[in-house]
Amino acid sequence: MGYIIDIGTAVPETFLSQDEFFQIYSAKIEDEDIRRKLRFLIKRSAISKRHCVDPNISALTNLPLEQKLSKYHNSAVSLAKKAIINNPAFEENKDNITDIVFISCTGLQAPGVEIDLIEQLELSSTIKRYNITFMGCYAALTGLRLANEICTSSNRCVLVVSVELCTLHFQNKSNDDYLLSNSLFADGAASAIVKSVNHKAKYKLSDFESRIIPQTKNEMSWKVSPSGFLMTLSSDVPKSIKESLNKKYLFDRNPKLVDWAIHPGGKQIIDGISSILNLEDTDVETSRAILKSYGNMSSATILFVLKKLLDKPESLNNEIIACAFGPGLTLESALLEYV
Repeated sequence: MGYIIDIGTAVPETFLSQDEFFQIYSAKIEDEDIRRKLRFLIKRSAISKRHCVDPNISALTNLPLEQKLSKYHNSAVSLAKKAIINNPAFEENKDNITDIVFISCTGLQAPGVEIDLIEQLELSSTIKRYNITFMGCYAALTGLRLANEICTSSNRCVLVVSVELCTLHFQNKSNDDYLLSNSLFADGAASAIVKSVNHKAKYKLSDFESRIIPQTKNEMSWKVSPSGFLMTLSSDVPKSIKESLNKKYLFDRNPKLVDWAIHPGGKQIIDGISSILNLEDTDVETSRAILKSYGNMSSATILFVLKKLLDKPESLNNEIIACAFGPGLTLESALLEYV
């Protein structure tokens, strides 16, 4: 059994308000109908601002993939390191870390970011490394599942770290997929220390579920191109997710008797899940708050939600259901207990 000892988060210092983003993006759009559509999407996004490693996002479009990946690596190391150092449990457990699970879908290189993190943080050279790449927004829950399995097999201490620099792949395109995705995604990093023993733990990892929704492969994709990573994001995604929730995915729990950590992939996703489960506004206020302050930071976002849940007054519930979604379409969920 694995226990989350604590969680750390980090975002770049620079950010753009949604109004600033609209001015940058719309400057490249001549069609007034498309500009109005972009304004509508931004207004209903429920996002206030988004952090980015380079606020000159329009210029990033002209960079070839090689330069984007180089920029990714340098910035990802710095931001991931900050998220680890910001984890209140890191210093106490630093010398005991046996494994590192690195998660990202916005860049890749070998040797990878985790090698630089091991060197710069002076972790053991014998640490076991795992990479979870290109899985998308649900991958942090996959990383926690792997950490839980590692901790269940023997007495271990696992550093889970996610870093996503989505804005490096901004595309100056005006079809519906890009109007939507460009209005949502942002940069951020998060870390979790997971151990086999309950020593000052915040959460116990109890169970996990994973499901691929049939006939939805084309609704969301993330592919490599010479100009960067290209996203397909259909407006049908919230509907497909909403229709696919079932008791097994929710661990047969009464939705009213657990706390919720819903990946804020967008306002429509939060609204859809809230509606089908008859949740109160207070049940999803943490997910909405993260969406408003940071946007969708892909895999790192769910860890931001779990971190913020710890700041709330003591809950009357004992358990939390965390759920996230990504290409496949894939639904990933975790059942956690407060410790």
